[in-house]
Amino acid sequence: MSQTTGVEKLKEKLLGSRRPEDTRLPSFVSSAVAIEKSKVQGFPVYRLIPERARGNIFYLYQSDFSMPIRKKEWEYILELCRMTRMAVTVPLYPIAPEHDCEEAFDFLIPAYQGYCKRREEGPLIFVGSGAGAGLALSMMLQIWKEGLADPDKVVLLSPVMDTEFFDPELEKTLKRDGRELEFQLVKEFLNAYWVKNYAGRMEFTAPIYEDLHDICKDILVASGTKDPGNGYARYFSAKVQDTGNPLKFFEFRGVGRNFYFHSSKKETKHLMKVLHDFLLDTDDAIMYQYMQEVRQRADYSKWFPEIFRDEHAVRYISGHPKRAVGERKGMSIYNLVNASVLAAFDSAVELFLKEYPNGTVVYVGCSLDTMLERVDNGRVLWYNLDSPGRMAIRTMYTGLGKRERRIERSVDDFAWISELSAEMDQGLLFVVRDIFSYMSKKEMREFLNLLYKNFQGCNVLFDMPTARARVMSNMKGRNRGAEYRKRQLSMRDPRRELEVMSPIYSIVSERSVLENVHPRKSWKLGLKMSLMSNRRRNAWKIVHVRLGYEKYKTFD
Repeated sequence: MSQTTGVEKLKEKLLGSRRPEDTRLPSFVSSAVAIEKSKVQGFPVYRLIPERARGNIFYLYQSDFSMPIRKKEWEYILELCRMTRMAVTVPLYPIAPEHDCEEAFDFLIPAYQGYCKRREEGPLIFVGSGAGAGLALSMMLQIWKEGLADPDKVVLLSPVMDTEFFDPELEKTLKRDGRELEFQLVKEFLNAYWVKNYAGRMEFTAPIYEDLHDICKDILVASGTKDPGNGYARYFSAKVQDTGNPLKFFEFRGVGRNFYFHSSKKETKHLMKVLHDFLLDTDDAIMYQYMQEVRQRADYSKWFPEIFRDEHAVRYISGHPKRAVGERKGMSIYNLVNASVLAAFDSAVELFLKEYPNGTVVYVGCSLDTMLERVDNGRVLWYNLDSPGRMAIRTMYTGLGKRERRIERSVDDFAWISELSAEMDQGLLFVVRDIFSYMSKKEMREFLNLLYKNFQGCNVLFDMPTARARVMSNMKGRNRGAEYRKRQLSMRDPRRELEVMSPIYSIVSERSVLENVHPRKSWKLGLKMSLMSNRRRNAWKIVHVRLGYEKYKTFD
């Protein structure tokens, strides 16, 4: 069967799937909010209007350029309307194979003009999903040329920004996933029925490659790592950030495109909190969630100042007293151990920098911790590494230091290794706090072996509980809801167990995090006794290991 025959069969299948109800608003939407319906060039435009609307969203749906809007997306749009209390305009734009790209934009620009005229008080916001996100980006380029009102904010969800598939990396990804034939079919179909006369006019067909300096200054991008278009989301985000625009990029590990249409997913709940704060200019949802760890470090600084002190957290909470109010357990052994772990890491990093003052430190899974501020010797090159979502929140919390680099990658996305540049003869330390205990022993060994392979002779600093401490930590952590993760790994004797793992692991030091912690007179008797018990059992240790021999080499 030829590819052309496959394209024609796909066309027939799509046309046969069309139903009259595809352009009708579902009854569950019309019964929930006020609806205003209009038509532009014969295509329907729906406007969902909540009571006392306080803003305007222009929503371009996920069509794959050839599919009508689905029920799940209407449910998502309704939830967006309810959550933001903004009027949401949904134009049902022309799609292939009946219509092409040129007809779509001939419809969308007048539809946007009408949207601007009927706006409510409040901001103008673009939200695009999938193919709609690519159309939204193209529209932003056209709006500037037409002299129309610029959107105040833009949200791009699982964006598809290249219908001519100029990027060969996408083809490689799909080939790896066994989807090469499907990709070729879609590519030929879009070229024949969507791109058509607009071939090579990238502002319409592949806006990701256009000059992005003058687009909206407040952009949020969300994508799943299993989305075939995830690479485009990453490329776009990096390109916009290179212009000096502080774009917010949230990447969700292990989910595919359109994951946000499934309200039960924890990733969807997380994203909705992000959108709540982004669209409404608040910090009521996602910032509240993330600020708990900052509140904890401020509390440790107050309760145990002779053990741990984080001036940055103290200053922040003092200036934002309502931002991280939550349950506070007080001076318990649980909090004492946590404060001691932080202090032990700071002390160990400072010791490393005394030996290697011009060294490089990579803080793996840094979250919002400002360790660099606490241990900075004025010379160290520091990498903070965490997921794009956490890094976006981190940017809202703290600025970028002069010798600080940031890598927006999930810890288990080992592509971050290629983004490191370290002079090995100056010393290289990986700080891995509160990560290995969530792994299996096999996963930990694979992680360390990968570091050894790429940076032989590097140092790794990590913490590890005993079995009993792990169980107690899991019990205490259950109240964290969606953020809760169960610790899997514990070690009673890290030195012996690491040597069994591999002979290339050389233990530099291991010690209890409570080794130098001494009770104060003001502490309650229960806390003093718990401290003595945990110290005697070496309940939580910090381990410094070297991977292989120091064969110094400069990595570019």
